[in-house]
Amino acid sequence: MTSIRLPRAAPAAKNVDPAGILAFLDEIRDGGLELHSFLLFRAGAVVAEGFWQPYGPDRVHMQHSATKSWTATAIGLAIGEGLLTLEDKVVGFFPDQLPAEVGANLAAMTVRDLLTMRTGHRSGISGGEWRQMKDSWVAAFLREPVDEAPGQTFIYSSASSYMLSAIVTRVTGQTVRDYLEPRLFRPLGIGPVRWDVSPEGLSTGGNGLSCTTEDVAKFGVLHLQGGMWEGRQILPAEWVREATRNQVDEVWMAALDGKRFRPRDPSERSATERREGYGYQWWMAPHGGYRASGLYGQQCVVLPEQDAVIVFTAAIRNGDRRLFPAVWTHLFPALGAVGPDADRVQPVLAGRLAALALPEIEGAAQSPMAATVDGRRFRFEPNEDGVSGISLAFSADRCVFTLSDHRGTHRIAAGLGHRVEGDTTMTGNLLHHEYQPDVLRVVARGVWLDERRFVMTWRFVETAFCDTVTVTFGDGDVRLDRRVNTNAGPLERPTLLGRAV
Repeated sequence: MTSIRLPRAAPAAKNVDPAGILAFLDEIRDGGLELHSFLLFRAGAVVAEGFWQPYGPDRVHMQHSATKSWTATAIGLAIGEGLLTLEDKVVGFFPDQLPAEVGANLAAMTVRDLLTMRTGHRSGISGGEWRQMKDSWVAAFLREPVDEAPGQTFIYSSASSYMLSAIVTRVTGQTVRDYLEPRLFRPLGIGPVRWDVSPEGLSTGGNGLSCTTEDVAKFGVLHLQGGMWEGRQILPAEWVREATRNQVDEVWMAALDGKRFRPRDPSERSATERREGYGYQWWMAPHGGYRASGLYGQQCVVLPEQDAVIVFTAAIRNGDRRLFPAVWTHLFPALGAVGPDADRVQPVLAGRLAALALPEIEGAAQSPMAATVDGRRFRFEPNEDGVSGISLAFSADRCVFTLSDHRGTHRIAAGLGHRVEGDTTMTGNLLHHEYQPDVLRVVARGVWLDERRFVMTWRFVETAFCDTVTVTFGDGDVRLDRRVNTNAGPLERPTLLGRAV
């Protein structure tokens, strides 16, 4: 749980129109966008916050590529401590991991090139490509062909951010997470913070950070205040200015195929792929703003001219661009312009924020089929998911679903018509952008769609992912279908067919 809370105030007290916030929530609801949390900070206080149940203020949430901005902060602190410079050559930090031949372009690559995503590579590496790799990610990066001179063409790549993390460790002897603990997390009252590590024990840099929504807000507020926190200069002010201004003239977002960012031919680009600009691991935003941005709608938007920070966690599908139009249409105009009905609207807004919840699948809590299949084991023929068998154990109020695969045996308890929370080792990487933690927190619920179809939702509440698993029972056989709410790759797995043992 976050140890120090930001101040709170009513929207109108900070010159924010509650009607604009309510209109934003209406558009999100009507559009069916899956937000998990929302927080608006302005003029020194949080003026609105909401969590769509079962998400809540004390849950950590994976930030995906918004992590990159935190890694850049570690670079800024290390530069401030005189441990490196922007012009240092990348190869100089890793003499023991260089390929047999170091080309001129690789030799020329600098820390600044990593920060601005202008490394000279023709494709960018997504975390989904490296997460299942067991050897050195640093060595893998240094082996990548550097086809162009660095410092010219923007190509988004989580590998560039990982190298920044590796550099911090080389000059400090600590992971980025440990390095930031006394310098950032502790002074701001952030934490506990989780950060995935690579096979070589380094913070993953481009992704893998998990923290609460308020922790993200504090990170944004620190930058909004020029690196100052409660009278203390936490980040060098010059670093904040440079990191959060546009450093790259041409920024086109490449197409993600699940593992690589591959740029399109200029003749095939659409206007939606053009970005406002890029700083040092920060995206530029309209109205003089900037943002830390992650897959599926993890956003920390800083608007200095409005003295505001807006934070979201979410599970928005790739290519769905409706979130920010709603922000600029409703939230942005509400900053600094209180309407005449604020006193009437404020309690309505408060009630809406308190009652936010994600929709649930409707169905029956019981079926005669439950007694027939209770405890029976179903075996599957060899399949690409590695699933060998399942069983379901029904009791009065829940079902314990058990699945065996190449990783072992995994269980999830799903409440019948209600949510049950617990931990699981359940396999999920093929639907979860290749994330496969040893243990996941899950909130699960199950209902019968009809006498033979039992459907469960497995909401992994510290991530963006929610799986819908449908088990259809025949006469001695079973059909297993599984799909996910969002993913960088496929949204469903092939149907698995099994028979009772």
